[in-house]
Amino acid sequence: MTRRRRRHAGRVDQMRMVSPRTSALHYGWIVLGAGTFGSFMTLPGQTAGVSVFFDPITADLGISRTSASIAYAVGTLAGILPAPVIGRWIDRRGPRLAATIIACGLALACALMAMVQSAVMLLIGFAVLRGAAIGGLSLVSQQVVNLWFVRRRGIAAAAASLGLAAGSMTFPKLIDSLISLYGWRGAYLALAGLVALTIVPVAAALFRDRPEKYGLSTDAGLPPTTQDLREESSFTRKQALRTGVFWLLCAAGFLTNAIGTALLLNHFSIMRTAGIAHSDALLLLSLLAGVQAVATLGTGFLVDRYEPRHLVPIAMFMLALATALPAFSSGVAISVLYALSLGGAYGSQQAINAAGYAQYFGRDHLGAIRGASFVFGIAGAAFGPLPFAASVDWAGSYAAVLIGCCMLCIICGAGAFAVKRPFSSAESMMNCKMGATP
Repeated sequence: MTRRRRRHAGRVDQMRMVSPRTSALHYGWIVLGAGTFGSFMTLPGQTAGVSVFFDPITADLGISRTSASIAYAVGTLAGILPAPVIGRWIDRRGPRLAATIIACGLALACALMAMVQSAVMLLIGFAVLRGAAIGGLSLVSQQVVNLWFVRRRGIAAAAASLGLAAGSMTFPKLIDSLISLYGWRGAYLALAGLVALTIVPVAAALFRDRPEKYGLSTDAGLPPTTQDLREESSFTRKQALRTGVFWLLCAAGFLTNAIGTALLLNHFSIMRTAGIAHSDALLLLSLLAGVQAVATLGTGFLVDRYEPRHLVPIAMFMLALATALPAFSSGVAISVLYALSLGGAYGSQQAINAAGYAQYFGRDHLGAIRGASFVFGIAGAAFGPLPFAASVDWAGSYAAVLIGCCMLCIICGAGAFAVKRPFSSAESMMNCKMGATP
């Protein structure tokens, strides 16, 4: 046997040793845990994590918050543009290799942020950081769960999305403590080490391609939740882009990210306008996060029983309410209702977004389809805060932009009633045959 063949045989034997087939627990549960942890570890590049660094960075670099916000917006957009390419790469090479390389990229991105010396370097750092966390690790963490769960995909994807909610409650406090101990540059170096020591080995050891490759069933071996045994859809990215459902989900994701990011970045300013003290505004953020977690799980349960397009109006109504309340009212009761509405909108859309694309378009080209959708969703996070800043500069309040956002949410929710469920060519042929059967 040649040296090359011996090396190949050694690799095959090693793969067999760690194969999901040998796991005492159905490997779907392990994938769910790994995907949840992957979502959790995206927080160094999420808005909730980055926002803690804003004041220390602007003070140290001597730049304004406006300049930092523009760098964040442009960097976010630049970082998310490769997402369609990353999605196709995940489809071709599988989530294990992709997640491992992306996680290493996130660790390097955190290290790069520690070396930022100017506004231009800050923009580049944000682009790499946001691209690795949102366009990379978040994408592959959702992808791997969708590959292993089909009929229970809604609740599984929702459970995995709780990693993001848990990270939003954990990382800001952790980052604040690291900055107090080591400064903002030392904090980013600490995050780089944390990413390298946690999610990199988890991705390499636990992320796996679809269960059929290992002779395992989907949904962690659990029986179907309904009597519907319809064949799974299979759309290419080109076919998905021609459907109304794709653009409905993209529109809902864009609005949720745009409005939600703007509201969170301006949370204390909006609450101050409503007469809410800083300490109470912090409590409202905790309430929002709790409601978000509950809404994510509840909507995930519903996604397994109803089409995601039927749930979009619910999420959009809550988001419309969240924008209308601070525009027309103030006070403690209104602010609590605002936090409940925004948390419910965020959680509902999170579950719809996590499972909806796979529900409609199948798993065969899911990475490419989700990569395309990520561009629209994260573009909302990049551009959303800009109209809010302009509204304050020009009109002196948020009222105009809040009313405009409310109207857009209502239009998107109403549009869901005009969109029909898409069928792949195989499903269409099957439906024709069933219709022709006497």
